[in-house]
Amino acid sequence: MIQNLPKEITFSHLQQFDFGDIEANNDDLLVHSICRTSAIIEFLRGKKNVVLGEKGTGKTAIYRLLKEHKLNFKPKNGYSNILIPIADNFQYKSIKDKVLRLVKTDINEESFKYQVVWELFIFFKIIQKIESLDSELTTLLKEAKELLDSIFTRNGLDGLLRSKKTIGVKLYDTPTSILPDFYLTNEPVAQTKNIKESAIEKLEIDLDLYKSEINLFLIKRKLNVTLIIDRLDEFVSQSEIDIQLKLLQALISVEREYESLSNIEIKFFLRDDLFNQLSFENIGGYDKVIKKKIELYWSAENIREFIAKRIYSNYNHIFNIAKLKVSVDTESLEIDTSIDNQQKNKTSFWNKVEKRFWKKFKPNEYEQKFPRKINLDDDINKQLITTLFPNYVSFKNEEGKLERVSLFDFLANNFNLGTKNSIPRLILLFLENLISVTTEYYLKNSDQLPIKQNEENRFEIVKEGFFEKAYCEFKKEIYINFSKLNPDFEKTMILFKEKIGNRYAFRAKELKSILNIKDDKDLYHFCNYMIHIGVFERVNSSSAIENMKFELPIIFRNVK
Repeated sequence: MIQNLPKEITFSHLQQFDFGDIEANNDDLLVHSICRTSAIIEFLRGKKNVVLGEKGTGKTAIYRLLKEHKLNFKPKNGYSNILIPIADNFQYKSIKDKVLRLVKTDINEESFKYQVVWELFIFFKIIQKIESLDSELTTLLKEAKELLDSIFTRNGLDGLLRSKKTIGVKLYDTPTSILPDFYLTNEPVAQTKNIKESAIEKLEIDLDLYKSEINLFLIKRKLNVTLIIDRLDEFVSQSEIDIQLKLLQALISVEREYESLSNIEIKFFLRDDLFNQLSFENIGGYDKVIKKKIELYWSAENIREFIAKRIYSNYNHIFNIAKLKVSVDTESLEIDTSIDNQQKNKTSFWNKVEKRFWKKFKPNEYEQKFPRKINLDDDINKQLITTLFPNYVSFKNEEGKLERVSLFDFLANNFNLGTKNSIPRLILLFLENLISVTTEYYLKNSDQLPIKQNEENRFEIVKEGFFEKAYCEFKKEIYINFSKLNPDFEKTMILFKEKIGNRYAFRAKELKSILNIKDDKDLYHFCNYMIHIGVFERVNSSSAIENMKFELPIIFRNVK
């Protein structure tokens, strides 16, 4: 039981409740509501370099927390860690046009050309950061910095590809050149003196040498460098997907190359559906990469922690409660309890006697024999959540009938995507709707305020019926949001919602007539996209498009 909550909640208090922003960079509660899931803990240990997750699972949140040093990687070899955050706006189509025209190499592969650009860009970011330290650069690194400063007029890939100089790059023992843009343009170029001079000038960059030198520089000063890269996986149009995938494959190749440098690591955040479309043949196969990836997954328990911490942040901010006083029945934590439906399995009389005997006379053996069935933290989180929310809630199913379920069943099941994963972004959107419905109710029913604590030290402020309205509005809003993720599919997704009615199970071949899709390739592409963003759940393993079966998660089902 939470013991030191305020005695009452007024309308003024209610108006101040805020569960945060769905955009991590604008979320004021983020730094006060950090959830250390098992995936995040493993990532911070430093051995995983690729963070995978659906949109909204917290990739940008982790990036921001690292950037602001609210989360930190475990020190490697006892050395200090230097973080280099990169969140450039990668214009994929523009990059492709320039890379393929301007980068010349003996290896006639697009992927290698992208690698060259990544290598130069990443090295420039590293040497920029190193120069800002107190230690003076070596002669060789000063030379490298001077060369790169003359190339990168901006802090982005576009700056490199707008260079007015011919650049020779020594990398992996493969001769490579980057030509100035005006060499290959079809448009007339003003023959000014400056352009003629820069066309003659050629810069030679021995990148292999410079990378080794900067690693030695770090070792001598007991430093590690970690680059973290975000915003690689923005949804792009169908015409740009191939470019995006090739650039991402090149980045993974570069990350593998940096493994030979002991004190430099590259880590990046990526949507899992994009990662699953990449080819790993040129970097030794999938098994070489899989050991370096970590997938963000939010269990029902993680979601409860996420909500509880944001409720606590509100209590702290509104009522100035720095610490909560909590009483817990520790014996109930040892009972085999179903967390989500709050029903306890019955324990026989003799089992109870046995447990009490072990606990009293052999406490050490008792801990081994009867470990807790419920985590202490989760029990506290559930208590905190139910200070505001009721034990049971209602929502309309696809038949239009009201379903009454336990609060924790609702949170565990009603926000899952087709991937079986709940994501914090969806929870925040729903809580925003719920607090809006609650505030509107009390604005029109002021006679029911203030809300006082009941005998269980809880506020019955958010009523069971509020969930029905908030969830209905949330479902409409979330489908519109998902339909706008990719302009190529927006109209088709809206048409699908109109035509499918209250059905939630269907075959791919049915969609062909419903959506008037004539080509199987277009149908496959649409179904694949809907699976990737979590709107469709695949329920069979058939590879033939006409036999594929899908279901809609609860969150995307129409109500009759």
